Amino acid sequence: MRTTLIEENHWFSRQLRKLLNFTSALVLRKESTWEYLRFYPAIIPIDYCFDEWDSAVKTIEYQHYQYWIDRHSVTLEQWQALQNKAQTWKNPPKLSIVTPVYNTQFAVLYECVVSVLAQAYPYWQLILVDDGSSTPETAALLKSAICRDPRIQIYFSEQSQGISTATNLAIEKSQGDYVIFLDHDDRLALDALYLIAAEIQQYPEVDILYSDRDMISPEGERYLHLFKPCWSPETLLAGNYIFHLMGYKRSLLEQLGGLRAEFDGSQDYDLILRAAETDPQVRHIPKVLYHWRQYQGSVALDSGAKDYAFEAGIRALDEAMQRRGIAAKASEVKHLWRGNYQLDFQCPASSEIELVSIAQILTKEEYVVIVNQSIEETDKPYIAIVSDALGAVNESAVAQLAAWLSIQGVALASGSIVSEEGQLHYAGATYRQGGELMIPYQGLPSHEPGYMAVTQLTHNVSAPHPCCVVIQRDLWLELNGLDKRYQGYYGMLDFSLRALALGYRCVSVPQAQFITHDMSLLGDYVAQDKQQFTEAWQAWLDAGDPYYNVNLERGSQEKAYHLPA
Repeated sequence: MRTTLIEENHWFSRQLRKLLNFTSALVLRKESTWEYLRFYPAIIPIDYCFDEWDSAVKTIEYQHYQYWIDRHSVTLEQWQALQNKAQTWKNPPKLSIVTPVYNTQFAVLYECVVSVLAQAYPYWQLILVDDGSSTPETAALLKSAICRDPRIQIYFSEQSQGISTATNLAIEKSQGDYVIFLDHDDRLALDALYLIAAEIQQYPEVDILYSDRDMISPEGERYLHLFKPCWSPETLLAGNYIFHLMGYKRSLLEQLGGLRAEFDGSQDYDLILRAAETDPQVRHIPKVLYHWRQYQGSVALDSGAKDYAFEAGIRALDEAMQRRGIAAKASEVKHLWRGNYQLDFQCPASSEIELVSIAQILTKEEYVVIVNQSIEETDKPYIAIVSDALGAVNESAVAQLAAWLSIQGVALASGSIVSEEGQLHYAGATYRQGGELMIPYQGLPSHEPGYMAVTQLTHNVSAPHPCCVVIQRDLWLELNGLDKRYQGYYGMLDFSLRALALGYRCVSVPQAQFITHDMSLLGDYVAQDKQQFTEAWQAWLDAGDPYYNVNLERGSQEKAYHLPA
């Protein structure tokens, strides 16, 4: 921390006196644990929480992020308005934050606890479980005045039993309707709990909530923002993209049996993989509500510090495939940073795949007619539509795409396309607001990983490549093929959004790679098609692609995955 704790301790000592006085009177009234919070004296955050905590890394690269932070972070006036509004709610959601603690630096744990105490939302409890810490400074903080708030409960274990056991104890001791996970060295945004509670108020059936996040550098500055897509089950199979901030409905955690100690290090990944199999209601809050701290020895800074964590991640993914009855084996993607995985499937036989070859010259105006006519007579379970301008890098590329359709709910899959010179043509796409396709990183070297490694990892997309896509025949029949009102490839884009509207999903699979000699493969389209597509899907385009965060640039593919100006 770049400021002393003396000023903050003075601030807390003044607020603590009024809290303790209130608590003493409370005991005499014997009010329930949660009801009294409506009258609980507000702990008002000091300037430090707004100024220092909202400071980005001071480099040219993160100047734009500082501008974004200044526009989107809560002010003291907004904080007070949120607290006042929450106190008018008749049945406010009760949130339990669970935090296992182990040999945490005093200043780091202090900031973590302060970030909870200073929340705009008052209906919370914080359960801190010390997992046998040996450092005196950790115990000193847990026994200090900062933890005397009656909403904070502390439990000590005589010896370390691991993060899952400590977290499960915290969950067992908690009482809230929802359980929020907070690591002992991280920090919440000041409006985090309010926004989670507001989401629950609007969607009371929600089972899982998560938000965007960024990192805190060893110098205490914010950077490396992660603006995530909405619920993306297949993106999750490439790594735990949603962790921090995470919240679960208590009943779902009880159903799952909590965390499993044999997956310590990736216990949160194992948990969300199991949760995904319950068909949960999931909500993504597209705001940076969690700040993940980097310091020496943390997995956030040094992925090699916890090799066991990534080994546990592979085991968690393998077990998930076994539970789901999917013949696939997990492995780490070696050329990326740690924690990224790929699945190698047992592919269907070529006799199960109908290959429809699209001639380049037909792409613009005869695409829909040719595709519909070619598929009418087939009864094979998979339909592969591939341009004759593409050449598969290996013989199994099309079968690899078909294999992804063995996952329940996945009905379309597109491969990665690169030029003969090694430039990226397609590894997933989204849309500009006007309906034009936006293909991030197109023209860059194919080894460019991109934001969240989207060019290298399988992930959910809304826009398959119309000239490199495999489709389930059952979906084709359900949607009655491509809409005959289209002529060119917008017919496939319309088809994919109709599938999405019915709950089906599409994936981009980089491991299934194709080479093209024509980088303008989708450069020409029927103007009437685009107009019809835009009119039909304008509300969807205005709301934004669920697989592309609303905070990111939508104007040009060169600036995709950047913050807008």
